[in-house]
Amino acid sequence: MAAGELINIKEMDGIRFNKKELIAILNIAHGMIDADGKTKEIEIEVLLTQMKRFGLDYNEFINLNESAILEMDPRSAICIVSEMNTIQKQYVQALLIIIMVSDGEIHEREMTLLRFVTMACGLPPINMNDINTTLNAFKSRTI
Repeated sequence: MAAGELINIKEMDGIRFNKKELIAILNIAHGMIDADGKTKEIEIEVLLTQMKRFGLDYNEFINLNESAILEMDPRSAICIVSEMNTIQKQYVQALLIIIMVSDGEIHEREMTLLRFVTMACGLPPINMNDINTTLNAFKSRTI
């Protein structure tokens, strides 16, 4: 996969991410997974499932994941996401919410990270109703 190659989300027409953007998304997603101090298998499974929607196979996921952990710092990841268009940012926000709620708990540090990313990306503040709406959409598989 070339550095600038666009990867389409098959279920979400019109949203495209390049390799650098995917690495940034994975970096921030790992921040959410680690925010409560516990890495849970369900959170990793949710992230892998969402990345498969981009058309990534397991090996591509592992390679991008490794780049996200080893080659990008969280500050750079936030900067990259903040430069995305609104729809892309909303997808990142929804992904973070899905990861946050996947273990059935919402930890205070997860909410803090979600609010920070939302603010840093210039999205409207998030509240529990937004989280519940995203959770319900996830459960019904519309996300």
